[in-house]
Amino acid sequence: KEMKKISLALLLSGVLSIATADVLSFSAGVGYWQENISGYVKSGDTLNYFQNKQAETDGNANTGNFGLKDEKNPYLWIKFIHPIPIIPNIAFQYTKYDSTGYSNYIAGGEIEIFDVNIPASLTNATTTQTINSYDLTLFYEFKPVIVDIEVGFGVDLWQGKTKIYGTGGGETKTWVDESWTVPLPYLYGSIETKKFFGVSFNLNAKYAKISDAHHYDYQANLKYTIDVLGPINPFLKVGYKTKEVYAKDGDKETLLKYKGAFLEIGAKF
Repeated sequence: KEMKKISLALLLSGVLSIATADVLSFSAGVGYWQENISGYVKSGDTLNYFQNKQAETDGNANTGNFGLKDEKNPYLWIKFIHPIPIIPNIAFQYTKYDSTGYSNYIAGGEIEIFDVNIPASLTNATTTQTINSYDLTLFYEFKPVIVDIEVGFGVDLWQGKTKIYGTGGGETKTWVDESWTVPLPYLYGSIETKKFFGVSFNLNAKYAKISDAHHYDYQANLKYTIDVLGPINPFLKVGYKTKEVYAKDGDKETLLKYKGAFLEIGAKF
């Protein structure tokens, strides 16, 4: 009987450990991400790459290049976890996606970047693209014996601005100077191993596919936590992240990719 009681107690303890989140915690981090940009915008046979210099000189009047450069941009995030089972936990992240570029040739016509129209073919063009990302996630946390698991959903709101200055039709002027907004909803999942000598490994995914459009956001990182400052646990992360956004409307397509390594510092309270 005593053995049965002990076994039942251990079983209940294991179940509770799976279904129970942290009592109460607040985490925050800041970092830099090497955003290597690629992708294209397309309308029928006309196509412009975000970064492909060969497209400027391939002799095809229907292909061009914005010449956007890879950039290191900052991000910051906060996360709040509470013990109330029904109410989801919350995380928020702000990320910049800013890039500028120069191109010998941009193929114009009905080309659009997130509904921003490029009216004419341009030479000697300078492009500026800025994106502010406001990413809100609602999630639940589960803590089995060897990993921490988070599952939920969210939306990444992109507020962008595209500006293009160049020569077309005998005129040199600003041809595009418009702001735009794109919401990117997603399902969310994360798994992080328990610490071993302060080191843990994390996989994180945000995923959505609606009709011909999709949004992928994947990252993997190593995390080193210092557990010597009482209630404050500083940490350092190094990892790799890739983000892809694809939209299609008839014969118009936009594919925008960012990928690269990141470095982050933060703390859990």
